Amino acid sequence: MKYLISALIVLITLTAVLLLVSPEKKRITNTVRNDSGSEFIQLSEGWTEYELAGPENGEPVILIHGLSVPMFDWDRQFYILAESGYRVLRYNHYGRGLSDRPRGNYDAGRYIRQIEDLMASQNWTRTHIIAHSMGGAIAAEFVKAHPESVDHLVLLAPALYMAEGNTGITLIRIPLLGDIMAMTALSGLLASRAEALFEAARIPEAEEYKNAFREQIVYYGFSRSVKSLFRHDLVKDLSDAYRTLDGRKTLLIWGSRDESIPEDHIKTIESLVPDLELKVLDDVGHMLNMEASQTVNPLILDFLK
Repeated sequence: MKYLISALIVLITLTAVLLLVSPEKKRITNTVRNDSGSEFIQLSEGWTEYELAGPENGEPVILIHGLSVPMFDWDRQFYILAESGYRVLRYNHYGRGLSDRPRGNYDAGRYIRQIEDLMASQNWTRTHIIAHSMGGAIAAEFVKAHPESVDHLVLLAPALYMAEGNTGITLIRIPLLGDIMAMTALSGLLASRAEALFEAARIPEAEEYKNAFREQIVYYGFSRSVKSLFRHDLVKDLSDAYRTLDGRKTLLIWGSRDESIPEDHIKTIESLVPDLELKVLDDVGHMLNMEASQTVNPLILDFLK
């Protein structure tokens, strides 16, 4: 009994310390949503933060952001596409921005269902998709599940195999150790990574985006959602999903200075999808949609015509 009580005290103390260290101190409430100025829609697994613009009769376009940078990822494409006559929808994944952080697995199925629900909410049966980084992995899985629902596909620095050579993901996948890391260090590590990406993009909004990124990590469920993501299928080798894109009109844009998506992964995707159109931008990094929007946007608009 004495040892049981001692173990219980240690467990309670450890839990208290972890909760104190964690940046997650707030809950996403209706008041938070109402005060944010954003639009929200109730989907099958929770509230999703989104934005919709462009003429109602325009061709639909869905923008899918990456691992951790929420939908402001698309600031330099969203309005241009809308002004060009497209009906454009950008949104935050579950666990990002002010979208809900539902319990359960953050696997490909959850991200696919979120897109299905968004399309159903707009009565869309087909759409163009533009996706960045991990968003490319989600897009490939969505096309695999619904090949009839996607017209043109644009992939910006798409993720193929996120777990390969990634020590952080490997550690998070270890039971208990990964749980402790998720509660104490994961949010900070992702914030530091995002800040480095914004700096490398050499954009005037870098400080604004750093602050905007950190706003999402103070809400309960952020690190839990990323931990679950790292423990499920989207971080594995997705060659089979990309292989299903063969024969589909696909544009892939990648920057030669990208330190997140290696060149050999891009070459692998190119080999799996022989018909894709590949554009390599010299001296451009992972946030190519921000850093090189003056080049990326015309490529996208020309491709969608």
